[in-house]
Amino acid sequence: MRPDRRADVLVSDASENHALATVRSLGARGLRVAACASAWSAKAFFSRHCGGRRLCPAPARSVREFRSAVFGMLETLRPAVLIPTTERTIMALADVRAEIEARVAGYPLPSADALRVAFDKSETVRLAASLGVPAPATAAPEDLRSLREVAQGLVYPVVIKPRTSERWVTPDRIVPTGPVEYCFRPEHLEAQYLAVHRRAPWPLIQAFVPGEGYGVSLLCRNGHPKALFAHRRLRMIRPTGSGSSLRESVAPPPAMREAACRLLEALKWHGVAMVEFKLDPRDGVPKLMEINGRFWNSLPLAVAAGVDFPWLLYRLATEGDAPECFDYRAGVQSRWLVGDMRFLVEALRGRPRDWSDRFPSRGEALRQFLRFRGADLHYDDLWLTDPLPFFADIADFALRKVPQYLRGRASS
Repeated sequence: MRPDRRADVLVSDASENHALATVRSLGARGLRVAACASAWSAKAFFSRHCGGRRLCPAPARSVREFRSAVFGMLETLRPAVLIPTTERTIMALADVRAEIEARVAGYPLPSADALRVAFDKSETVRLAASLGVPAPATAAPEDLRSLREVAQGLVYPVVIKPRTSERWVTPDRIVPTGPVEYCFRPEHLEAQYLAVHRRAPWPLIQAFVPGEGYGVSLLCRNGHPKALFAHRRLRMIRPTGSGSSLRESVAPPPAMREAACRLLEALKWHGVAMVEFKLDPRDGVPKLMEINGRFWNSLPLAVAAGVDFPWLLYRLATEGDAPECFDYRAGVQSRWLVGDMRFLVEALRGRPRDWSDRFPSRGEALRQFLRFRGADLHYDDLWLTDPLPFFADIADFALRKVPQYLRGRASS
């Protein structure tokens, strides 16, 4: 794409699964799609549906430089719509939202207050409690004294969870807060809590909820649902809990659908979101885990099953509304093959000490990984009609992820 050529859409974070799905969806609709990322290895850059590729500094390096690069792209590409696809880019652009909206026809995001509640898990839990939406019992210590007071009433295991997925570490840098930690013994709580605290100040402590994970995804117009989709996780990248590498579309479980709609209606949500639940086998009640206030990693499944969220979001951004879409095929499966490679590596490391929920044996994990075909099985990354993003993802896995796992293994 020449610098003076107009793009219809600019998509951020081209290294992410959901950015690739967005580029493919909109490009297949005939739109001119540009994407940006901080590395040339970003897999969406290699899609035949990506008409423009732009490098920009990561917010983890410099928010100021990232913003400057975004404004430069808006000036040269002149896209009608800007779609930020991660929390870090949404956060990095929050203070310049008015300037962005003056330069594009559509910037489909909810209000700053709605984003604050969705991105801060302590605020999400408070909203859920006010609406009667079940969530795990949650404590929010604010100092060591309150931590020790909370510790006296805990039932183990518990989950030590950063309040946000990303945080400002300086006025010019936003970095990930890292994964949750599981604590199985009271004598380990303070040390584990402080270890998480060092990377994510004053994390939450939640009761551990076993069971299957579900997601209810919506497109809303000022709190009113325009599209809805539900899936359950069949396999996770980390078997102890993470994003999924294999998932299946399901009819929306009524309690989850009602809870998700109630939460987003209360926030007057505008745009896309995925509300995560765990179905607790102990009482059969779904428990709210979090609200992902942007596109989600398993987005390719929704598109494959018949809910094209990127296209609907584009319609919402450019037309002010979108057609309703509540019908889709249940039983569709979508697999992120590179994510499944990461699942296999994690499973081969073996069950963590004291882990009580389901965890695959090494043989079971290998058998699962080697099932490459199935009825209505789709792949997030490997498309015969668009193969290059898969090889970019493989290269990233081999060059970055495998060494990380090996270093972790050596230090354990």
